[in-house]
Amino acid sequence: MTFTLTQEQLEPLCEYLHSLTQGKERIFFLLNGDLGSGKTTLVREFVRYRGGRDEVSSPTFSLSQDYDGIFHYDFYQKEYNHLLELGFIELFEREGVHFIEWASVGIKELLKKCQFTIVRVDITPLDSAQREYKISDE
Repeated sequence: MTFTLTQEQLEPLCEYLHSLTQGKERIFFLLNGDLGSGKTTLVREFVRYRGGRDEVSSPTFSLSQDYDGIFHYDFYQKEYNHLLELGFIELFEREGVHFIEWASVGIKELLKKCQFTIVRVDITPLDSAQREYKISDE
């Protein structure tokens, strides 16, 4: 499934992603895109779509944010073994919707071994306003 939207018009995409969460204890959306492509913006709009009032920001320094059952991780330039040492396996066990920016191959393999539902979201800027959001199974 592919959406071409501006970052101010993400409701149809959020609605679709929300539909994928139905009936699942936990689901992982792996967000892929260059710096500034709109990964955190997508999470912010998803939190709003689900009725959240939290101010969503990139968890670059904290690595993880919790928005009432919506979990947001930013693993930019983080080593897989370091993340394991920090206990992220336990965080992944929490029920809810998990968004991961910059998921390494090791993280993807761990999620697959745990048999979690994984959805890939590739974000490609088309111009200054529009983005292409390609949704696929991982």
